[in-house]
Amino acid sequence: MKTLIKVVQDIGLLVARLVLGLVLVGHGWLRFTHGMGPTVDTLTRYGLPEPQLFAWGATVLEVIGGALLIFGLLTPIVAAFVVAEQVMVIAWLKWQNGLWRASDGIEYPVALAALALILVVFGAGRTGVDVLFRRGKKPAANASVYDSNPA
Repeated sequence: MKTLIKVVQDIGLLVARLVLGLVLVGHGWLRFTHGMGPTVDTLTRYGLPEPQLFAWGATVLEVIGGALLIFGLLTPIVAAFVVAEQVMVIAWLKWQNGLWRASDGIEYPVALAALALILVVFGAGRTGVDVLFRRGKKPAANASVYDSNPA
């Protein structure tokens, strides 16, 4: 039963990584291919310092970070940056618009931040590349799968 639960958890983390990664890559790629002008203009209108730096930073995070999430590489670190990005979006750009997306509210960035937070806390799971770099105690030769709790 423990094995089944772990497999279901790994599938859930895989789905979370793929969904968040694809959304980020798609959003960042769209911004990159259509030019940074509209994003910089929006950030300028809201009075952010260094709007061009923030626009490029968000785009790079979304494209490269999203790709890393898809493969499960550096998952907790990338996801922490996504949480920070979404908190900044909420605090600086969306808070005054209310909750719902229809009024350009915080609904969408809250959902992205929550999904990223799950990956910060639980990592990529066993389906990510991160598992290749995990260090830990090796189980005893006579231990069964039920005796250990692989992270």
